[in-house]
This record gives sequence, C-alpha cells and structure tokens, in this order.
Amino acid sequence: MASRFPERARRRARHARAFAAAVCAVAALAAACAETGQGSAAVRILTHRDFHLPADALEAFTAETGIEIVVFREDTPDDVIDLLERSRAHPVADVVVGVDTLDLQHVIDTGLTEPYVPLTPGPLVEDLAVGDHAMTPISYIDACLNYLPSFYVVPERRIDELPDAEFLPPPVPGGLAALWDPAHGGTVVIPDAATSRMGVYLLVALERLHPERNDDEAMPWPQVLDQMLRWNVELAPSWEIATFERFAGGEPPPERPISQDEPDPVTLQSLRGRLPMTWGTTGLPSVYAEYQPGLPPSLDIAVVTDDCVRIGFYAGVVAGAQNASLGGRLIDAMGEPLFQFGISDRFGSRPARSDIVSTPEWNEFGVAVHPYRPDPAYVGAHWKEWQLTWSQVVRNFETGPPPPEPEVTVTLP
Repeated sequence: MASRFPERARRRARHARAFAAAVCAVAALAAACAETGQGSAAVRILTHRDFHLPADALEAFTAETGIEIVVFREDTPDDVIDLLERSRAHPVADVVVGVDTLDLQHVIDTGLTEPYVPLTPGPLVEDLAVGDHAMTPISYIDACLNYLPSFYVVPERRIDELPDAEFLPPPVPGGLAALWDPAHGGTVVIPDAATSRMGVYLLVALERLHPERNDDEAMPWPQVLDQMLRWNVELAPSWEIATFERFAGGEPPPERPISQDEPDPVTLQSLRGRLPMTWGTTGLPSVYAEYQPGLPPSLDIAVVTDDCVRIGFYAGVVAGAQNASLGGRLIDAMGEPLFQFGISDRFGSRPARSDIVSTPEWNEFGVAVHPYRPDPAYVGAHWKEWQLTWSQVVRNFETGPPPPEPEVTVTLP
C-alpha cells in the first residue's frame, strides 16, 4: 500500500521514527524492552495490528509523566484474548487496548480486566459506555456498504433513443439487500467472515436482518449467504484486500479517449476488473482523502447509510497487572483530546468522546448514520457459532454442483 500512497507512507514513517524511542516492538513477549531501564517506570500495552495507537499522544504521555510505554502487538483480536487467558497467573501486560464489541462481554465475564473509573471522563458517544466501568471506550466504527457512485450513473440519451442494455447500470444500492439482488451480480466484493473481523461485523448485520432461527417466512441468513454466492459476490480474505485491491472506490476514473465528445459509461470492463461495491465503514471516504496530497474537492466513493452496525473498541486494566496504577494513568490519557483526536486510522475509526473536533477529511467526507448497536452479551455469545455456519455454507457452495444462471429482469428508467 505504501507504493500507491507515498505521502501517507512518509507520514507514517515519520511517526514511527519519533515513536521508536518510546515503543519497543518485540516478536516474543518479554518483561521489558532493551531501551527501557530496569529501574524506570513502564506500562505494558497489549493490542493487535488492526488497532491504531497515536504515536504523538503516547510520546507526549511519556514526556509528561516519565512513564515509558512498551507495546506488545498480536496479529488478531482473538490472539489478544487467547494470550490474556493463558497468562492470567502472570499477566504479560498492564493495559489491553482494542477489545471490540464482539469480545467485550467475554472479557468482562471472565475477569480478564478489572474495573477502572477514569479521573476526568469526557462526554461519550451514545451507547458506548460500559456498566460498572469494567472497560473504557476508546473509539468506534460504523460499518456499512461503500460504493462507487460513477458506476451507477445512467448514461444520458436522446428522448427517441433506447438505452443500451450493456451499459445500463443496476440501481444505486440502498442497503444490505443489494448483496443478494441478482441485479448486482458480479459487482460486489466483501471480506470473508471466516478470516476477517470486518467480515464478522457484516455477519452481525446479516443476523440482525435475517436471524438464523426465526419463526416468520423471512430467509435466514445462511440462505441469504448462499444466494449472495450464487450471484457471484466475491469473498476477500481480509478487509484490506477487499478495500484496497478489489474495490474500485477512491481510484481515479478510467481514462477516456480524447476523441470522443461524450465520456464512456463506467462499466465493470472499464474498471479493469475491480468492483464498485464493498463492505467498509462510514469513515472510508475520509481515509481515502487522507491519502491525497491535499484535501481533494471530491471523491468517487459513497456510503450506504442504511443497515450499518456500530462497533466499539475498548481499553482496560489487566486483572492482576504488575503496574495497574500506572495503567490507569495511561487509560486516563487515552480519554484526553490529544489521543482521541489522533485515533482515526485506515478503518476510519472515530473517537469515543463526542466533543472532539473532527479532522478536515472527516468534516468534508465523513458520513453520519443511525446504526444498529448490537448487544455485546448477545453477539458475544453467538458470533463464533455464526462464523462456523458461514464457513460451512461457503464450503458447501464451493464443493456442490454449479449454481443455476441468475435470471435478471432489467427495468428501463
């Protein structure tokens, strides 16, 4: 991704160099880093690679308090939870950061963290707070569909001219139902829920709309998933591949032959194999804007505001931590404006505090929605079971007989 977005890569490299003195990246967990003196105070953070820690905010925390920061970074949220459980007798970290809505209730119920009340809590975004201060909200995303607006523009024609069916686009997606609509067949890429956390967030949204166990006539989501696969919805192994390699959003429009008076319609062929719809976040347009050398006047990427899901991310003091009191001071700092303003990352995360001024990119391109807020206890008890069912449906589809060709009815505007 660095080669495609050099300015973004340079900014991250500068941050990394400034942060190197304060953060020790280790492949194997150890008691402390080589740069951290044995007699100095240190706080150990356990997180995963998908959670962004603002380097300047942690550097400022060390400069102000003298407390060094040691970061242990696992590959996935599952790895973080597994490590916390295996090291319960001798905790490897003082603070865990990046626990999401899916694992929140499990962490609380199993006592992997201990309650902590921030000293000066700021106003929070609605429904992020946790009872008894068992964990502290740090950020959130609203996950939903993203699409390429130019792909869905109906070509202009004379009043006496019939449209060319080859270039007639499907209707603009209005919600998740577009994923299993044959009119959108072959135009969608989504992260696979079997291998991607963002894919599991989509699975949570599907379960809400089409429960696997219900008494009405609506299709349960396993049948919906089968329909999606039959209409050639592409599964990508990760959110990054789905968004930055297969989705066409944020890319410059295809070049037009200068000899033509009218531009060609944007088609799948003109997108050179990339697809115009994916599952992302409301912050994805602002993320693409950050990749530009300056604030662009417009972006060819839009958000479907229906059927979104809000996922919170939390921090907590690890139960039995060696430096629990210092960990509490760090959690206080994570709720302060400097950390909260810097929380935005490549997912388009948003600060948990509701009074933080947005970045220029978010002010220009971010989208506010009214998302579904899943119950942490309910999704926490079921999401791994849903994930197994998802994998079984995909496996059955891949090994079964070829699906019938979809029948698509085109309605002329």
